Amino acid sequence: MGTLHKIGEVKKALSLFGEMKDLNLELNPSTYSIAIQCFVENGDIQEACTCHNKIIEMSHVPSVGAYSYLAKGLCKIGEIDAAMMLVRDCLGNVTSGPMEFKYALTIIHMCRSGDAEKVIEVLNEMMQEGGALDDVICSAIIYGMCKYGTLEEARKVFTNLGERKLLTEANTIVYDEILIEHMKKKTADLIPSRIEVFWSGIQVESKG
Repeated sequence: MGTLHKIGEVKKALSLFGEMKDLNLELNPSTYSIAIQCFVENGDIQEACTCHNKIIEMSHVPSVGAYSYLAKGLCKIGEIDAAMMLVRDCLGNVTSGPMEFKYALTIIHMCRSGDAEKVIEVLNEMMQEGGALDDVICSAIIYGMCKYGTLEEARKVFTNLGERKLLTEANTIVYDEILIEHMKKKTADLIPSRIEVFWSGIQVESKG
């Protein structure tokens, strides 16, 4: 499965995973971690979360790669709260988590200041260190500013990134839409989602 995934044969890797399950083979955490990455690439976050749950049930933790894929997958479908919870879980369970995860938590903490400039300083430091401005980082800005700051300050951060050509115009618009929706949910103190997270692992209940 790992080899198939590395060469881009995601569907074949998932087919092999399905065959192993059909044969009732005992799957280990490494196999589930690879499956998480494949399911995320295939756009099936529901199944990726199910694999995560299986690993937790075995009293193990996913691979760093699986954590990274799943967090980004959750961000892409707007499940920001779940993604940030996963980021914290990863850093609490592995000795060397992704740089972007560490900076995501730093960004969330800096959002407590409610100051866009301070968040931008953290982003600049991260990029100087070689960190990527990915979905997890942008979601951390949204999460932090919606929880501790304001819509206006969050927009200042994304506008700055757009003006510096660090975000495309299309991505800037997408993140602004996600920001507005997430702030609405936070303001209403209600987070309806397709993926409900109850932490003893990410236990997922589909709402169809």
